[in-house]
Amino acid sequence: MDRRWWGAIIVATVLLAAIVIPNIPGRRIAGSPSAGAVPGPPSTGDCVTWIADPWPRFDNPAPQIDDVFDYPTLTVGPCDGGIVGEVVSAAADPAPPARISATDYLSQISQCPIDAIAYTGSIAPVVQTPSGTSIVWAAQPQFRYTRVGPGRAQRAQGQHWSACLIGSVDGVPYSGRLEGVFTDGTLPAAFGTCLLSTDPSRTDQLSCDRPHPAELLATTTLGPRAVSAADVRQSCVDFAGRALRTSDPTRDGAVRIEVVVLRDWGVEVVQPGSEPLADTFVGCVAVAQHGAMLIRSLIGVADGPLPTG
Repeated sequence: MDRRWWGAIIVATVLLAAIVIPNIPGRRIAGSPSAGAVPGPPSTGDCVTWIADPWPRFDNPAPQIDDVFDYPTLTVGPCDGGIVGEVVSAAADPAPPARISATDYLSQISQCPIDAIAYTGSIAPVVQTPSGTSIVWAAQPQFRYTRVGPGRAQRAQGQHWSACLIGSVDGVPYSGRLEGVFTDGTLPAAFGTCLLSTDPSRTDQLSCDRPHPAELLATTTLGPRAVSAADVRQSCVDFAGRALRTSDPTRDGAVRIEVVVLRDWGVEVVQPGSEPLADTFVGCVAVAQHGAMLIRSLIGVADGPLPTG
């Protein structure tokens, strides 16, 4: 057939489709178009899959007093995958400002660590030594707190609330939950303070999901009253038992609990016969033995298998 005939047939077909197809009766959908659903306020325990993170602006260089930015917002999602944070408290307060200065934001965030204690639980910090001295240890989880408010669409709907979030210091997604983590949970790897080496002169940290030989469990600052090395070491062992939630934090010799002290010239392991300690900063460290490497935080492992690999 001549090409001109083929061309004529194609043109006729296109014209016929243009006339007939728009007039074919179809199923009509009742109703009128509407905007997408706007999420309501978050609730305590909600998992957060995205945060408009304000913290990078606070890192090197620090923000100026008059640095103003959009008030942080969040997206809530399922808890069964990677999340970047959890809601530790929410209140139907007057909505925070749409934009806020750096100094005002820092003042608003101060309540969040307090609210988080009720959410995560806590490790009893005060340890009484055999000689009667009390040493107050501070656990060292890598938490970061963020205060958020309604997004633009939520504000347009008249929502007014604020919420405190807990998440990792670098915003890396994690698996697991922080609710009740210090009472009946295990600390997700993103939040442990794990160490690259057992050498006290090297304090490089790495993610706890990477093989590591040691973990910093807690720190304390000793006052002017001298405390014997033996008392400090025993209090560290006692606190480690609370942190791991076990009566034997050494796990029958599989873990060594050590005290390290920060000197002007470096870091030193405190031995049982060391000089009494005063006016100094010390750490309580768990060290895997027999060449084993840990692959998760030890906090909360209780009497289950040690996370070695």
